[in-house]
Amino acid sequence: MTTRKSLLCALLGAALLFPGCLRAGEPVSEPLQEKLQEEEPLRPVATAVTFEIGRQSALDTYLSPIRYRGLDVALGYERLRAASFAPEKWFTRHNVLANFATMTNESGSGSMLSFYLDYSFAMLRRWQLLDGLWLAGGGEAALTLGGLYNQRNSNNPATAKAAIGLGATAMASYHLRVGRLPLTFRYQVSLPVVGAYFSPAFGQSYYEMFYIGNTGGIVQFGAWHNRVDLRNYLSVDLHLGKMALRLGYRQLMRTTHVNHIDTQVLNHMFVLGISGEIFRSAPPARRVVSLYY
Repeated sequence: MTTRKSLLCALLGAALLFPGCLRAGEPVSEPLQEKLQEEEPLRPVATAVTFEIGRQSALDTYLSPIRYRGLDVALGYERLRAASFAPEKWFTRHNVLANFATMTNESGSGSMLSFYLDYSFAMLRRWQLLDGLWLAGGGEAALTLGGLYNQRNSNNPATAKAAIGLGATAMASYHLRVGRLPLTFRYQVSLPVVGAYFSPAFGQSYYEMFYIGNTGGIVQFGAWHNRVDLRNYLSVDLHLGKMALRLGYRQLMRTTHVNHIDTQVLNHMFVLGISGEIFRSAPPARRVVSLYY
């Protein structure tokens, strides 16, 4: 038998034994589709980057009994993704926010600088109540670093801020269309419940704490009796193709009362940013669990 005839017989035998292997362009078989559906779903990452501007009001009696007010600017980052263990029900949220403010007192005779860096991680359970309406709630761990600097003071001109906390968080989102424009409204709230934070005693200098070593009582247990923080965030995403324009309002409240020192820092911010979703390559039949509506 010639070589050409041998090759022809081999091809015919393969076609008879494996009829599907020589047919290109056919749709995926039902068993294969079911197998793909059982695989881990694609969990795209929803992110948002924001620039924020507004007003800050700060009172810290360690530095001054007078309240200061001024301009506040901030950069924010948010990351949402469905959890790997129960993607339809649980998701994670990372938030990073950096604030910088320049303030003056009412008479204009003194000025104060403020800087805060906040990071939080939350795990939330979500429920779909209506078409387009989702509610979510869960726990959150938060870390805050920063400080206030009073340029008028010669003695004790600055105070550091550091806190860790565990608390509760909730989110509501609603998706609708106005004409051809998809919109997503979202409200988020976070409230620390317990934690720890740094605070010197009234009149205690940082030289006394860190050079002499008098550090007793500078770490305080935090709960609602001496520390109340509240974070509200309202936003709307205008979906323009694959990305969205985000407009919103953020309100931050940081309050402590310990060692005869009162601290009240309030922020009201207008939010402008972009948001979108990052996909990973996957087979067409693979299931997708998205948090970006």
